[in-house]
Amino acid sequence: MLERIADLTWNHPRKILGAALLFAAVAGFFGHDVEHHLKAAGFTDPASESQRAGDVLAGARGFSAEPGLVVVVRAKDGGRLDVEDPAVQAEVARLTQRLGESAYVGQAVNPLTAGPQARELVADDGKSIVLAAYLATNDLEDKGGLADESVRKNVRSDLLDLGYGGYAPGFNEVNDQTKKDLTNAELIAFPLLAILLLLVFRSAVAAAVPLVIGVLSIVGTLFVLRVMSEFVGTSVFALNIGTALSLGLAVDYALLLVSRHREETAVAGFTQEAHRRMISTAGRTAMFSGLTVAAALAALMVMPQRFLYSVGAAGAAVGILSTVMALFVAPAILVVLGPRINTWSIRRGPAVSDTSTRWLKVARGVMKRPALVAIATSAVLLGLASPLVSTHLTGPSAEVVPPGQQSYEVVKYLEAHYPRVVYEGVSVTLRGKATAADGQALAGQIAAIDGVDEVAPFTQASADAWFTTVSLDDPALSPAAQQAVRDIRALSPPPDTDLLLAGNTASFLDYKKSLVSNAPLALGLIVLLTVVLLFLLTGSVLLPIKTLLMNALTLAATLGILVIVFEKKFLVDLLDYPGPYKVEMTSMVFLFAVTFALATDYAVLVMARIKELRDSGMSNEDAVANGVARTGRIISAAAVMIAVVFAAFAVSPVFFMKQIAVGVALGVVIDATVVRALLVPSLMRLLGEANWWAPGPLRRLHARIGVRH
Repeated sequence: MLERIADLTWNHPRKILGAALLFAAVAGFFGHDVEHHLKAAGFTDPASESQRAGDVLAGARGFSAEPGLVVVVRAKDGGRLDVEDPAVQAEVARLTQRLGESAYVGQAVNPLTAGPQARELVADDGKSIVLAAYLATNDLEDKGGLADESVRKNVRSDLLDLGYGGYAPGFNEVNDQTKKDLTNAELIAFPLLAILLLLVFRSAVAAAVPLVIGVLSIVGTLFVLRVMSEFVGTSVFALNIGTALSLGLAVDYALLLVSRHREETAVAGFTQEAHRRMISTAGRTAMFSGLTVAAALAALMVMPQRFLYSVGAAGAAVGILSTVMALFVAPAILVVLGPRINTWSIRRGPAVSDTSTRWLKVARGVMKRPALVAIATSAVLLGLASPLVSTHLTGPSAEVVPPGQQSYEVVKYLEAHYPRVVYEGVSVTLRGKATAADGQALAGQIAAIDGVDEVAPFTQASADAWFTTVSLDDPALSPAAQQAVRDIRALSPPPDTDLLLAGNTASFLDYKKSLVSNAPLALGLIVLLTVVLLFLLTGSVLLPIKTLLMNALTLAATLGILVIVFEKKFLVDLLDYPGPYKVEMTSMVFLFAVTFALATDYAVLVMARIKELRDSGMSNEDAVANGVARTGRIISAAAVMIAVVFAAFAVSPVFFMKQIAVGVALGVVIDATVVRALLVPSLMRLLGEANWWAPGPLRRLHARIGVRH
């Protein structure tokens, strides 16, 4: 297959580039407005109890149990709000009417006319009141965002000061901020990447190759997301991840191909034989690398959360597109350019394709004391991972909204001036053959639970549904609040009824349960696909297992440092990080998949070269040392540039995006330096010829289906 690709790209390079331009035009035409077809983050599991509870109440009442949006009304001068003033009363009534007429608002509550049950919507200091909007949908992220936009447009006042807050406005602002972050990150990453590419490739023309591949991959990914959005809800966050991965992998594979191109042409000139050698070696490596990245990220598609399966689909698309570009477009460009690939050289000195004497010395030195180096390195990485044992996790809540957004300021105001039930209530639903007496008895049991502040009387929503709102003593995601909700769920409902809980605390518990229950399948797929692909590459059983162990150490150290930075507050001022001082759960799942994929990517780069050298007749030790030496500069340069691309997203004020950006940057740096320099040579020296062992049946299988150069 690779030989046919080499002949095709050598004989018809301009046709291939023409096809690539046509693909870019078509993909760009259909994918240019993809962000308008994407949905909000999507952290919830549609099958969770809290989602079902919300659906039951929204169906029974025609609107949600808890306000999805609130409008804080204050005097223009910041002083006391005179609710006895007829002008104020008339204006509040008008605003409430406009609020109720807004899109997806099922009911709007005016605290000045709603009676005693709305007393919590009036601040004790008399300086503000809250207009509560109960949404006519349980979809607070997507339709809630549309409701927020409608409310901000319709509910305005020249007489009073208004602030918009709640779950729906918060997530709407986060989604808008994410789109801005993408632009900001690109403005930072592209110039820095261009400078680094010039330094690494030593030629302005050669430095343009990864940018071309990256742009084609990005455009292709936008097209894939646009198509995907027609069939299933797709998260807007897939845009950011797709862009960063496209640039990172484009740099990886272009660096690999151009370096090998220079190495082969230095021996055989700009000939078809040199071109074939490049495709059969570097092209083969890029193919396996892209497939392992695609496989690791595609495993996220089994997760029910929109955020995770969208990112998984985007990552898989990037891996496949980057592989196609590396196998077809980059070689075609190199054929068309010929010797001009080195035009406009900016510096002299060793190229990344040259064997690094420094990396050779490090590898030789490590292999003199392999056991000591392997044990010491593993101990350091495990030490860095140790903070994971005591980490505190968080999830989607008002904490997601970054400072500076209006809903952030409104939530802080509500926390300071209103009871918790206004912005963090827990709804409890009895579905089935319940009665008023059943509700009264259950309310008494709930009130007796530790951590419960107040329980409203049960209200009948429909013939088969009763509900109440529970106020907790502690913040929604605190351990005490979570335990209180667990205790409520543990109560026995009346006969022939179901007890269902919704609200932020219940959603977070369901969120954790969903991740834990679905993660083993995703993890199993990642491990299985990685082992299979690495076996096809190397023909070994032990090398894939060794790679999994090294990836696990990289991941553990990366997540441990993440805890040190974002929970223990190390260097948070440098990162302009105001909190929350916890690690977001989805970030950890995402980082697992992406860091694992990129670590495997580097493992493929170095193992492919080691196997090539061993197949050429070198001993195991010489092949390892020279393989590390010949890929050292390439992997280091690639890691630095991927780290730069992801670090650019750390400018985002959205806390989980900042955690993801810092985590990926840390992961690739740790893997490209500590793991590749120390663990790879030490473990391969300890294993010796056993590195290449496989049972007889598997050896014969590899001889039939394994990819050889």
